[in-house]
Amino acid sequence: MKKHFSTKSQQGMTLIEIMIAMLISLFIIGGVILIFTSSQQSYRLQENLSRMQENGRFAMAFLSRDIRTANYRKCFSDLVPPVIEGEPSAIAGSDNSGLNNSDSITVAQKNASCSAPDTTATIEYRIQNDVTGTAALFQSTDDDGDGPTASNTQALVEGIENMQILYGEDTDNDNTPNYYVPAGTTGLNMSQVVSVRVSLLIASLDDHLSSTPRAYSYNGALVDPAPDNRIRRVFTSTIALRNQLP
Repeated sequence: MKKHFSTKSQQGMTLIEIMIAMLISLFIIGGVILIFTSSQQSYRLQENLSRMQENGRFAMAFLSRDIRTANYRKCFSDLVPPVIEGEPSAIAGSDNSGLNNSDSITVAQKNASCSAPDTTATIEYRIQNDVTGTAALFQSTDDDGDGPTASNTQALVEGIENMQILYGEDTDNDNTPNYYVPAGTTGLNMSQVVSVRVSLLIASLDDHLSSTPRAYSYNGALVDPAPDNRIRRVFTSTIALRNQLP
């Protein structure tokens, strides 16, 4: 008995088959898009964390290097410390007077040789906005005692939102600070300061790194940055004033 086979070929797909194929394709494309966006967000997060670590290290390196040289003198026979705005010491600062209530610090060095007239070089660090409107660590230098100018003021590290500074005063001459207080504290003698504690608040350069605003603790307070979705880290270092110690 012969079997009969239909030679009629398939002429198309039914509507149901097309809809099932489209649905499967949508699931596959959605998964690819989800993986791509997750990978991109993870990359942005890691990149910003790395940049924050780098900015924090650079900013602290600049500050530590110059703060350690406060009261440096090229001529060892010069026993009179430099004077900053009437202060009988080589270090001065302001408290909550800058951008975001940040502090500033100024260190001085004797910039003359034993045979030359005395000149005092000063280096000031403060927080202000750069040309892009981003908070940054700025440095102003004055090598001749005439005061800092725009030509010797530069932005060093971007993303530094705040700087808080405490001064460690040695009141009993044991070369160890008895307490740390802000600049301008009643009774603080800057000539007896032997160390400085610097705390920097570093913010990511990119926004929208977290789904919701992430509160952070800084300077003893919990801060809610809403509607800012950046991430932040705090860098703190205590720096000895080598030329204020024996």
